[in-house]
Amino acid sequence: MSTQSSHRFAYYVIIAALGLTLSSLVYVTGNSVVTTTSNLVNIDLPLQENISKLRFAIFAQKPVLYEYYANTDRDTFQKSFNESKNTIKAGLYMIPRNEEGQSFLTQIEFHTGQLTHLGEQLDQTLNSNSINWDKARDILVEVSATENKITPLIDTFVALNQKHVTSLGELAKSRTLYIIYLVIGFSLIMLVLSILLGRQFNSVQDGK
Repeated sequence: MSTQSSHRFAYYVIIAALGLTLSSLVYVTGNSVVTTTSNLVNIDLPLQENISKLRFAIFAQKPVLYEYYANTDRDTFQKSFNESKNTIKAGLYMIPRNEEGQSFLTQIEFHTGQLTHLGEQLDQTLNSNSINWDKARDILVEVSATENKITPLIDTFVALNQKHVTSLGELAKSRTLYIIYLVIGFSLIMLVLSILLGRQFNSVQDGK
């Protein structure tokens, strides 16, 4: 085999090896991007929506209790309070329990349970024949204090999930860029090898 033929054969082997390596890397990285994107769309974004609904339901209870104190409309109170209470219960059930969020969820459950208890106390107070307004006001003070304990917990929990969603998005972006860079790199190498092969072919033709 001539030297030129040996060189051409070596170029072909290099091209084939690079093509196989590129295909393998693109396949593995592409699957990783698909998995990350799937988790983001099917798990983390719906979770973010569930957390938002939970947050809204929790902070909707205090206005309901204050409105009940103002108008003593028990039917409206029970309807609104039970709706928010059921939404909170369902929301807490739908949120996955991982190590990072477990402590926050446990504390949120405890304090939302306290809000429910205070709501029941307020209902008993305002639904009596002789309303003890001082006791009702004391209950509302406790409601505000309990909500103030929940606020930093739920805000931190929301921030944790947002951080996780952002990190997944950045991971998918970086892996997609990695695939693009691989293809660009392979294209440049192919260009260089094509030029070398062309020059070698021309030198062979000139030598004839």
